[in-house]
Amino acid sequence: MQITVSVVLSALAAVITASVAAFAWQRRQTAGAVPVAVFTGAASLWTAGNALQAASVTLSAKLFWVNVQYVGLSVVPLAWFAFACEYTGRERWANRRTLSVLAVPMIATVALSWTNQYHHLVRASSDIATVGGVVIVRRTFGPVFWLSWTYSNLVNGVGTVLLFHGLVRSHRLYRRQTLAVLTGTTVPWVASFLFYNGLTTVEPEVFVAVSGLAFGYAIAEYDFLDAVPVGRSTVFEETNDPVLVLDGDDRIVDANPASRDLFGWGSADTFVGRPIADACSEYTELVERYDDGGSGTEVVIEDDGERRYFDVQFSSLSDDSVSGTTVFLRDVTRLKRHERHLKRQNEQLEQVGHTIAHDLRNPLNVAQGNLELARDANDDDAVAERLTKVDSAHERIDDIIEEVLAVAKGERTTTCDSLRLRRVAEDAWRNVETEDAEITFDGADRRVLADEGQLTSAFENLFRNAVEHGSTGNRPPDDNAVEHGSTSPRSHAHEDVHQTESDTAHQNAQRSEDAVEHGSTGNRPRDDNAVERDSSAVTVRVGSLDGESGFYVEDDGPGIPDGEYGRVFERGYTTTADGTGVGLAVVGDIAERHGWEIRATESEDGGARFEIRGVEAPPAPVE
Repeated sequence: MQITVSVVLSALAAVITASVAAFAWQRRQTAGAVPVAVFTGAASLWTAGNALQAASVTLSAKLFWVNVQYVGLSVVPLAWFAFACEYTGRERWANRRTLSVLAVPMIATVALSWTNQYHHLVRASSDIATVGGVVIVRRTFGPVFWLSWTYSNLVNGVGTVLLFHGLVRSHRLYRRQTLAVLTGTTVPWVASFLFYNGLTTVEPEVFVAVSGLAFGYAIAEYDFLDAVPVGRSTVFEETNDPVLVLDGDDRIVDANPASRDLFGWGSADTFVGRPIADACSEYTELVERYDDGGSGTEVVIEDDGERRYFDVQFSSLSDDSVSGTTVFLRDVTRLKRHERHLKRQNEQLEQVGHTIAHDLRNPLNVAQGNLELARDANDDDAVAERLTKVDSAHERIDDIIEEVLAVAKGERTTTCDSLRLRRVAEDAWRNVETEDAEITFDGADRRVLADEGQLTSAFENLFRNAVEHGSTGNRPPDDNAVEHGSTSPRSHAHEDVHQTESDTAHQNAQRSEDAVEHGSTGNRPRDDNAVERDSSAVTVRVGSLDGESGFYVEDDGPGIPDGEYGRVFERGYTTTADGTGVGLAVVGDIAERHGWEIRATESEDGGARFEIRGVEAPPAPVE
């Protein structure tokens, strides 16, 4: 074995490139890291083979290590091409199929090199000689070698052209790292060209150390594997929002097409190198935001007579070698228009709420005044009972007016109190036109934490849904007309008065003690209800869910069509021609405001069942 300058330099190049390969492999999840690791790893094998070849003193040993060199040498151009593609955002070019096809000539060269003694296509002849006391190998290259050398240079050249193109396109703040990488691969290949054409006696392998040093420098100084500037350039060029890149002296380094269009800049000469205060002098608000570093602030820019709104963000770019700022202008014009539209809608909603409240309260006050006069003028118990129901309806209307005003003003809140579930359900049942429907309870005496007004509204809508949909078709047409027609207090009052006047035989009938329990409206004697009520009238049941914090409301009506359970809470969804599709949507909104879970399913009797879960119970009193 002999130690020469070539041995030392080649070994040093092998160590440097192997170190870079190991570091790059540790970062292999980063874009471009794997090709760098393969490139420098193959270069390390190439130079290590050359070091051992130069250290050997026999022909067989030297040729063995020459063949080892060919293994690394055949991989280097392919890895360089793959790296250039990934670095410049052309990953699709370096897919497995393409690389496999490109590798075929290189694999053939390696195979022919190891079997050269049978055909001499790679090396026509080879021997050893002693020059200046150093044993060297002398080779006469065959046609396959020159074809392979030419092919390798072509592949390497394509990668270099891609990277050079990326260098031209990349941001000026990142060009040094691209230039360092280009230098790292160009120097060895230039040395190879000079050596194999007899223009120098220095072996090209020793220059591979330059590749390792260049890649190491790019990684250490520019976070080479943490940022691929050419890939970023693609995003920079294609984003629809304006982006400016400034250097440490506040001069514009680059501007993407969106910013050029916004500011009316043409070629790069019109803005590159100019201070932002000069280039954007017409946009004083933007310059002021930049001077005071006001990220997250909003600026207004006139663009062809149109006011456009931008959210401004500043991002600092700085390390030991370069500094600057990126200015991002996110176009929020549509968002601002949407905000103005919502503001107008909210103002209109509040106005509508005030109008409704005013227009309803006046006739409601008149009705309440006449109700009090009617109470004073009539001592009949049956009439008094009806007037009490009218009074309850008036109170409920007044509560609804307050809720409408709160919603219109955006002041609606959910205030939870300890409520007895059955009592709230009974109150809600009295507020609904139930006709011949019945209500029963099953373990509903529990207390829950809920907003009383909203829970009452939820029960009212669930009951109304059960009565209207569960009883449809079970009565004569006149009843259906009442059920689906006007539900205003005026229409029901007229109906009740007419029935009271024409049915004097029932005026002194006693109200059933379980009027709420059985759905009686007090309009007929209990015996008549038992005889005349349609046997198919709907029955509504309210109960607690077994072992769960929740309750249910179910009926024995026709139920919900198959496949529609998930849609019943959608606003506007209805299964009837005269339905509004609002009631159950309101129930869903109330459940959401309380944090409850609600679902529709089928009851044991085939009707609709609504289960509300996640209902909290009030804490037990401290004894």
